[in-house]
Amino acid sequence: MSDLLFEAEKKIRVLEREIREVKETLNEIKNTKEKVNNGQYVSVISYFTYSLLLPKTVEQNGTVIGNFVIHNTGSVPLETPFICLKVTPKERAMLSAKLGEDVQYDRRLNLLVMEPWQYINEDANKIVEEKGEFWLKPIHISQIEPGQKLSFSNFQLKFEIREEQTTYKVEGFFYCKQLTNGVRALNNIVIHV
Repeated sequence: MSDLLFEAEKKIRVLEREIREVKETLNEIKNTKEKVNNGQYVSVISYFTYSLLLPKTVEQNGTVIGNFVIHNTGSVPLETPFICLKVTPKERAMLSAKLGEDVQYDRRLNLLVMEPWQYINEDANKIVEEKGEFWLKPIHISQIEPGQKLSFSNFQLKFEIREEQTTYKVEGFFYCKQLTNGVRALNNIVIHV
């Protein structure tokens, strides 16, 4: 009985930490409405949409198929956009996506999935291995106009289900010329298995 109580308390602490993170994110969003000339302002929200595919057997991996959406809610264009997706634990979770110029999307299906992405620079692979951080930028889009959205679409996160309890997490951050310190996503992808 004490093991169940311990596990319940552990889950409560994790949920309390996640609630604190959401509150911090909301405060960051409120603070990003920085005044610019003539009453214009910089404001952005970013968030994940995703689906979870559970494995049919223990030998298979689970999969998350997701999108990271950036919405310019301000009154000025957001210049030179880029993102960071941080995956933990980096040793056991595998993030994959179609990157590069050759990625083609049908614009009639969904306008959000038109833009191909690439690593921000040549050192990005090392950062993935060392820290579990994916630093990416859109290939063709150099700014997000007021009211427009940009999406890093259809990435996949593969995760293992093992004997010991594990929490997998994907955090998202948006950066641009006007927001060099970045803005945390409204939500995270969190899987407790």
